[in-house]
Amino acid sequence: MDERRIQKALRHARLVLSDGREIRGDVFVGLCDPHHLGPQRVGELLNEEAAFIPVKTEKGVLLLHRAHIVSVTLPADRERDDLVTLGKRYAVRVTTTHGELRGAIFVNLPEASTRVRDYFNQSLRFLPLFQSRTVAYLNRDFILLVQD
Repeated sequence: MDERRIQKALRHARLVLSDGREIRGDVFVGLCDPHHLGPQRVGELLNEEAAFIPVKTEKGVLLLHRAHIVSVTLPADRERDDLVTLGKRYAVRVTTTHGELRGAIFVNLPEASTRVRDYFNQSLRFLPLFQSRTVAYLNRDFILLVQD
């Protein structure tokens, strides 16, 4: 075994790219995260600085350019916890360049910034949209409009 390798966990996800291509595969996340107990969340990985993220598919490992990922959808059970669902809950409808999604967002920002607008104007590139069984991380560069 290569001792330089860092142990990772896999999270199965559906990724939509800017050209409309859909990729299903496993995203590699760290086994621990310095900001909370447990493994790294896919949303945390997506909001890191690295330009490319590896995704393990049936055809091998692909390196996807993060700027061209429109959305990443995966089961919510591994991504949802008390920290990510703190704050005021809003039901929203989001239209991206590749379709419309409905779900909930949780705005946990300073007191004067608790509007839907404040949530979508954060500096994060990927924002979570919680649906009944899944969470979709949406690249804000591909969001056309939001309705609450």
